[in-house]
Amino acid sequence: MLELLPGTGVVLPDGAGTLRFGMTAEEAGAVLAATPGGHRSRQCMTLTRRDYAELRHAHDAWLGGILFDHAWNTVASFGGVVLTVAAGGPGRADRLTLVAVDAAASARTPATTEVVWDGVDLFGHPARDVASVLPGPVHPSCATADDMTVPRLGLWLRRHPRAADRWSRLTLLDTPTGWDRCCAGTFACTRGGDGLAGILG
Repeated sequence: MLELLPGTGVVLPDGAGTLRFGMTAEEAGAVLAATPGGHRSRQCMTLTRRDYAELRHAHDAWLGGILFDHAWNTVASFGGVVLTVAAGGPGRADRLTLVAVDAAASARTPATTEVVWDGVDLFGHPARDVASVLPGPVHPSCATADDMTVPRLGLWLRRHPRAADRWSRLTLLDTPTGWDRCCAGTFACTRGGDGLAGILG
């Protein structure tokens, strides 16, 4: 079981330790590397903060999970879910600020590791049922939409397109994330950032 502790981090299964917000890349990497499913990942993206002339575009790329930082490329797999980590923005670029969990299993084959907040398996129950027990306000209001944010928890839930009506991806953010120098956006860049600006086209 992966247990989400908003504001603190994530407790890993089988006594593997706790990923705590504020850890350095070395500390987080050591915790993940010590787990049976931990490994260094080859990044498919090579975008870095230096690739962006404007901070808002880097902010958007970070929120979208496409900003590359080689120091943070240790990932771990736990029974059908994959966990990745990332540092924050300016002033937090050396500290753990984001934990992402993705169900690697297909929609017809649920993950065998529970991803839990306050006793609720976020991936194991219908999206509508999960939404009903999360502390509001949540956005969007439709519980079966493809994404939902829970600002009080720093939690962003998503599901793969055309997947079963269950959440299958989540991002847990620390606060502050370090991107306050750009804008006040938590789950989206409010300054209209485009993570692919100047990269494509």
